[in-house]
Amino acid sequence: MPFGLERPGERGRIHRVLGTRCGTPGGKDLDRAGSAEPGAAVLRSPLPGAVGHIAISDGRGGTVEAHSARAGVIASTLSGRRWDMGILVPGIEYSERGPDQEIEEPSVVMYRLTEPHMIGPTVREIQRKLKEKGLDPGPIDGDFGPSTHAAVVSFQASRRLVIDGEVGPTTARALGVRLPEA
Repeated sequence: MPFGLERPGERGRIHRVLGTRCGTPGGKDLDRAGSAEPGAAVLRSPLPGAVGHIAISDGRGGTVEAHSARAGVIASTLSGRRWDMGILVPGIEYSERGPDQEIEEPSVVMYRLTEPHMIGPTVREIQRKLKEKGLDPGPIDGDFGPSTHAAVVSFQASRRLVIDGEVGPTTARALGVRLPEA
């Protein structure tokens, strides 16, 4: 775990507390991510040219997080969002989550730069909308590559959204794109 935040011998405990899918390659959604753990941190790793994101669990399935320049610090939820890693903060006593503390997966497909690239008609629509707004997503070919990613980052910055390079519900709404259900 980066920055030495994982205590020796704690990996299994971290997964039991924060969810068995945290920290997996490709940014799987955190399952039951620290929903009963006030102070547990969840992270989304940054994509090229974008920023990552960190949220602190409030212990009830919600978060406290610095969201954006426009929104400031907000209360939100762990459910329905992509998280890459969970961290138990040293000095805080944690207990294992209960079976009634389910965290929902995202209800829509979230588009981002991946390997292999995400492709299809929704990516083509994202590219068209970016082009309409004066940004250069590269060719309108339905391939979410580096040019599309850079255009999404620029769009998010211009709208004072979280600059994560992902087209999730908030960015899609701002673009006027409807995302397919997950």
